[in-house]
Amino acid sequence: MSDQNPNATGQNPQVSQPAQGAPHQAASSKQRAAKAEGLSTFLKVSIILLAALTIASISLLFIGELEGKFERVFSTFVLFAVFVLLTALDTRREQKSEWYAPVALIANAYILGLLLIVIWMTPYQAFGLVLEIFWKSVFVILVTRLVILCCQLLLGMSARLPDVVTRFAFVTSVLAVLSGILFTAPVGIEAFDLHIPDLYWKIATALLILTALGLSITLLLRWSFSSAARDAVRGARSAVPAAEAYRAQPQPTVMQQAPVAGAQPLLPWPTFPDGRPLPAGADGQPDFSVLQSPRG
Repeated sequence: MSDQNPNATGQNPQVSQPAQGAPHQAASSKQRAAKAEGLSTFLKVSIILLAALTIASISLLFIGELEGKFERVFSTFVLFAVFVLLTALDTRREQKSEWYAPVALIANAYILGLLLIVIWMTPYQAFGLVLEIFWKSVFVILVTRLVILCCQLLLGMSARLPDVVTRFAFVTSVLAVLSGILFTAPVGIEAFDLHIPDLYWKIATALLILTALGLSITLLLRWSFSSAARDAVRGARSAVPAAEAYRAQPQPTVMQQAPVAGAQPLLPWPTFPDGRPLPAGADGQPDFSVLQSPRG
């Protein structure tokens, strides 16, 4: 009668433990929700940039009498969609390195601004406006994204190598960015009917050649330092089987090299009283039974 049922008193230890951990779970869920609601700086700047360029596009729509407004508005919608896709892609990849987010933001802003100039400033052609906007947009987007990819590969492969490789990778990345700008900027400059001199293209081509030179030197340096590291690892791996084989070899014992310390000296073979040696038994030891006198 003295025993009490824990269910009767309302005390259930299995239920009380989750109840104690419930406030901690609620707090952690609130923290995760707060992180999910917050926007990164990269995304905030991208939204502000998109809104500012949208306002500029609307202003161009109402200023002056532009022909082909439908084609230009449609191209603007497509450009905004591409910008959103690039921003979403870069937002997922911005955590991989510290430099990627600002570089990708500048590149996307450059694409958006340059192509808006192409869309709204290109002279109208009855059947060629959309085609011209299309191929120029594809050219600018491909070249700019290739430059970002090149910079990412160069800086990524020199991360764990000596400083000389990092310097060459950084200089090559800067040359790649300048080359990309010089080869894509004329797409927007030509929209204002401006002539580009031959010296401009010579400088752009020279920078492109220097970029190829820097890329080649960076790859050679990476291959050289990586091969040295691989040889060191290969040497360490080959030393392990040699050590194991040495341990597996039979080593000469001390008994084979010198007499065992503390061993008893050999006794002389027992003999009969007349000097004759005792015969040996079956076990090779002296047979002392022959010394016993026969019983009569």
